[in-house]
Amino acid sequence: MSEAGTSAQDIIERYAIDHTKRFGEGGYGATFAALDRKTNEKCVVKVIDTRKMKVALIKKECQFLEYVRGHQNIIDIRDHTLGVGRHSHLYFIFMECASGGELFDQLTTHNGPVPEEVTKGFMVGLINAIAHCHAMGVAHRDIKLENVLLNSVGEVKLIDFGLSHQYYRDPNTGVVDRSRPIEGFCGSKSYAAPEVLVGRGYDGFDADMWSLGVCIFGLLMGFFPVDEAKASDWRYVRLVSAQKEAKSTTKAILEWYKRTPKHISPEAVDLLDQLLRIDASARPSIGTVLQHPWITGTKLEVASSGWSSEELHYRGSGVQKSFDLVDDMEIMDDAPVYRSLGAFPGDDEPLPEMPTLARQAAFGGQESAFGDIFAL
Repeated sequence: MSEAGTSAQDIIERYAIDHTKRFGEGGYGATFAALDRKTNEKCVVKVIDTRKMKVALIKKECQFLEYVRGHQNIIDIRDHTLGVGRHSHLYFIFMECASGGELFDQLTTHNGPVPEEVTKGFMVGLINAIAHCHAMGVAHRDIKLENVLLNSVGEVKLIDFGLSHQYYRDPNTGVVDRSRPIEGFCGSKSYAAPEVLVGRGYDGFDADMWSLGVCIFGLLMGFFPVDEAKASDWRYVRLVSAQKEAKSTTKAILEWYKRTPKHISPEAVDLLDQLLRIDASARPSIGTVLQHPWITGTKLEVASSGWSSEELHYRGSGVQKSFDLVDDMEIMDDAPVYRSLGAFPGDDEPLPEMPTLARQAAFGGQESAFGDIFAL
């Protein structure tokens, strides 16, 4: 960070912005390549139009980034300031460069589901980032594959704290007070927890755990567990029923499409079953996740998991197929979509349609194209 007393002009002059190298854009701004002239280090700058987003909200995100900075799996903020002169309507946030793309891109790289060991490597970084945030009393509230970047060596970087919530954290003991529920709702459609979507008070840490589960499921399976965790989605209704019957969540979802989870380990299934619980209070804390066998590399005790390997095989129509059906999925750069899945040989009924797997904007904002943001 710049020294205290550094002016906006000093910050702007310190960095060279490459307007031709744009990494992404949203409804409020865009991200460009930049260079720290003082250290000759490559970085990026997020440029936000203050006529579309209040400065107070932008500064709030910067404050969160400054508060949780210092962790290797969270994007590092370098400087931030309101622009000067003809750019006085723009806000500039300079951050470390993570040029390896979004974690979402791994679905394209692997042409479908990502191998378990590769997924685990990414998720360990994300889980550690979430653990740091929760220890600091911060609920991210928009955990998704699009908000996880990779740097040049494949290291995970959690980004976008614009929707984050700060719980009171005792400065002496470090104890976080979560007794007061968060009101209102925010997040991204297919990643948002059920309790968030109903618009009642909820716990931000518990909601982050559901979103983490969606991320892991999405990478391992190549599609979302539900399109949206509310009653209007038939998948969610079926999932509520399956959990009431104490069935494995992962197995139940895959059975809808006549698939099995035998391409992944029992430990991965068990963790997904815990994270994707409808009852928010039944989900594990991030500390518990860090100690889960899938993360520690130990074997799951079957007696504690509630299922056996034999129970993971699909029973019905005499057909057993693994989840090696990448040809059923066509991934496009901007929005992965599923083509006709058809039925397995000998089946009379077509398979139900899977949830769309596409990049998602956080709800509460409106996306729009920006064109040349510096010309506004």
